[in-house]
Amino acid sequence: LTAVLYPGLPSHPGHEIAARQMTGGFSGMLSLRVAGGEANAMIVAGTVRVFKRAVSLGGVESLIEHRRSTEGPSSPVPIDLLRLSIGLEASEDLIADLDVALEKVSKAGAAGGPVPEGLPTSLAGSDLAAAVVAVMDRSVTPSIIARGGSVRVAAVAGGLVTLEASGSPGAVLPAASHIETLLRAEVPGVTEVRVVWPGLTPTPGSAADLSERVQGILDSEVNPAVAAHGGRVSLVDVAEGRVHIRLEGGCQGCSLAEVTIRQGVERLLRTRLPEIVGVVDTTDHGAGTNPFFAPGKR
Repeated sequence: LTAVLYPGLPSHPGHEIAARQMTGGFSGMLSLRVAGGEANAMIVAGTVRVFKRAVSLGGVESLIEHRRSTEGPSSPVPIDLLRLSIGLEASEDLIADLDVALEKVSKAGAAGGPVPEGLPTSLAGSDLAAAVVAVMDRSVTPSIIARGGSVRVAAVAGGLVTLEASGSPGAVLPAASHIETLLRAEVPGVTEVRVVWPGLTPTPGSAADLSERVQGILDSEVNPAVAAHGGRVSLVDVAEGRVHIRLEGGCQGCSLAEVTIRQGVERLLRTRLPEIVGVVDTTDHGAGTNPFFAPGKR
């Protein structure tokens, strides 16, 4: 595994909030990110026997699903992620079931361990690259993963660090300036950080025309829906295939704003407009005065 995403773990970016809001426990929902990508994730999902492959929640059976294949190609969910819902079976049976499935894909790793992400071969032996990777693994990657994205060190040339991102652009782009500031502060020799998105090249065309089409979808489909909660989604700009939006009214500061964006707005825009590669939220949620679902609401 490359990550276990569960709000009950201190390493989870939302742990402190969850500890305040989730009285009596952290629920039975968690996600796993499987080393080796989509192929290994699908092997794990297909090998388990106690867990059932299904998307329903709230039943008594333990369930497992590969969310990306369920939602389709426009989904921002990482391809290596499995979502689990824990039921009423004996915990030792569930653990044994996962152990067998994970063992099937872990043999490719050293000494039977998980498949390491590692640096490109060309960077082996580079002290600067190793320092960059250490900072990324400790201070950046966990929060990016928890928000539906992935980022890895692709190259270090001189003082330029190139990061390769995947998953939801909205999980990485807002953090790009913070990542550069962090690396420049903690790794002497780093002078610039660049984020690249393999396979997410926007279709050439008029930026003004694309903005008009995005605005049309927001006006005709998105805003009528969020208006029921006293909210509104405003278009800030469209640049390089990325739509920058601002949430207003009941959506500003709403505890479900991220769900609205990732499962609603971003998915709709990427389905209707293939040249869109992601949605970036520019909202100052802390300044929200009347969120429909307050951050502290249970």
